Amino acid sequence: MTATSSSGSSHGGTLPADLDPRHERLAELERRSLLAEQARQQAHSLRSPLSVIELVSETLQLELGEDPNRVERIERVLDAVSTLSTKLTQSVRSNRFADGPKRPMDAAGVAEEVVLAFGGCLDADAASVGAVAGSSPEDGASVLVDDQGFQATLVHLLRLIGVGYSCNGACAHKPLLQVEQDDEVLRLKLSLSRERKAAVPVPIERADYRLMRKAAERFVRDSGGTLILDEDRATLELPWASLEPS
Repeated sequence: MTATSSSGSSHGGTLPADLDPRHERLAELERRSLLAEQARQQAHSLRSPLSVIELVSETLQLELGEDPNRVERIERVLDAVSTLSTKLTQSVRSNRFADGPKRPMDAAGVAEEVVLAFGGCLDADAASVGAVAGSSPEDGASVLVDDQGFQATLVHLLRLIGVGYSCNGACAHKPLLQVEQDDEVLRLKLSLSRERKAAVPVPIERADYRLMRKAAERFVRDSGGTLILDEDRATLELPWASLEPS
């Protein structure tokens, strides 16, 4: 999937989405994240029946004893199971994404960049945004996450609440970002501008949207955070780096 909405540049001009390097980079992260999640889902769905086939075949081997013809056929089945299991593992490994070491990151600042790349803005009513967005890890306002996984997750959440979908991105809602913090978590709230109505509902039943949700939920879970996802808004909470276990 690629982003198709236009976004404002830092100098006040605009670039079509297909010419905006920010969109190209985010679209690539989005694609890699979905491929990795698809590989995980396929491996998970196939490993259980393969395990059953392997167990039944091994049991038949014991029951058939020394019958060479039947034993040879069962060994072929076991070899096929082993080959399929190996290929599933290789598929997951070849599509690895966001499973590297977590590093302290200015999550509020990164979230702001992603939202701006999709033509959105900061919620002017949120007093805490200016105090948090733009903070650096050295300032202590950081969370421990995989940088690429975090950006891909933000794009998934924007898609899931309806950004960049209807009218080929030209008339979809614009995203709003609200940043809050307390002693325990950094809270990122993504919602939609009410300036325009989406032409049709977001097709959340589609397979790619289900993958987006799975990928986002996996990232948040692995990062020790929580996610609340509604029809037109998403709230992502991540613990501060200092609160993470060493």
